[in-house]
Amino acid sequence: MNSNMSYRRTEILVASLWIITAIGAIGGAILINPIINAPDYLTTVFPKSAIITSGMLGWMINDIGIVFIGLLMFPILKKQSESMALGYLSMRIFESILMIVGVFFAMLLIPLSQEFIKSGAMNVASFQAIGSVLKQAENWFLNLLQLIFLGLGGVILTSLLYQTKLVPRFISVFGFIGYALLLPAAIIGLFGILDPTPGGPGSILAVPVAIWEIIIMPIWLFAKGFNTTVISTK
Repeated sequence: MNSNMSYRRTEILVASLWIITAIGAIGGAILINPIINAPDYLTTVFPKSAIITSGMLGWMINDIGIVFIGLLMFPILKKQSESMALGYLSMRIFESILMIVGVFFAMLLIPLSQEFIKSGAMNVASFQAIGSVLKQAENWFLNLLQLIFLGLGGVILTSLLYQTKLVPRFISVFGFIGYALLLPAAIIGLFGILDPTPGGPGSILAVPVAIWEIIIMPIWLFAKGFNTTVISTK
């Protein structure tokens, strides 16, 4: 009974974190991207630093929250396969580190904009070059490289869910396909073929994962939870 209650708490926490992290990531992008991607970002980033900082808080909630998803899932997944449980947790940690680095690069645009304004918009080319490097680094770490670890971690998770029937297999299959699509999305983004970042044409490849993480899995975990029969037999 106590273990079932413990699993139930974990299910509710994981479902809640999937929703909270998604809100943080999407909210951060809505607040930040229009400012740092604008043609005049060097003159607008610093005056709008409060908005950008609020967006970064949302990003950090996401970056930290995904690690807690991995930590909360670990005891349950470990009962099925310790190596796959460790693999999933590791991918979540690597993903979090990459995104935190990306947030750091985005944060550096604030003092850059401040110095640009102080200089009276002199040495425009130099400031633009630095800004371009920072934005490119932010995009690589926060979006493109992160997609690789999100995809790999998701493939590990959904494969284990499918093998063990912790959730119905149609849910696992949908999630597996969604996470697998993130890997080519990252590759085409890294090679500049198609932009998979939020709002870009390649972002359609991330739609299945968004549906799985924000709607399908949370609803199932809130309503039904994991198959405790599978857990208790291990």
